[in-house]
Amino acid sequence: MSKQKLYLLFAEQTSPFDPDDKIDPLVGIFSDEAECERIEREQTGYKISWEERDVEDADDHTIEPGDTVYAYHYMATYRPTPDGEEAIELLSDAAVEDVFFQEENARKKLEVGDLQVITVGELRLNGDFQIIEG
Repeated sequence: MSKQKLYLLFAEQTSPFDPDDKIDPLVGIFSDEAECERIEREQTGYKISWEERDVEDADDHTIEPGDTVYAYHYMATYRPTPDGEEAIELLSDAAVEDVFFQEENARKKLEVGDLQVITVGELRLNGDFQIIEG
């Protein structure tokens, strides 16, 4: 399997659960570090950071903007929301352990964690990507 690099982008902000807390959710995955730098310049209301990750299951496919990838989070918890419901707490307490290109490989991790379905190049400043729960 060939490794490809992607950039996980985070945006520190006030927690929707507690206005006194800060969270640093995953807000996008990008194939070019220059995109992360551009977003950091443009989004001055957030403390933007990013980290480089290898994707080991892309085989010969070059991951590009518009491709779907899966961010695996290990053992997230649930918190009550202001409206009395519960929400999975991927925003602050579950680090991204791996990023997968192939959904079949990602789903193997659902026994012990959760997945976020992310389109490469899409920015969601509140981190509200689709979640597949384990």
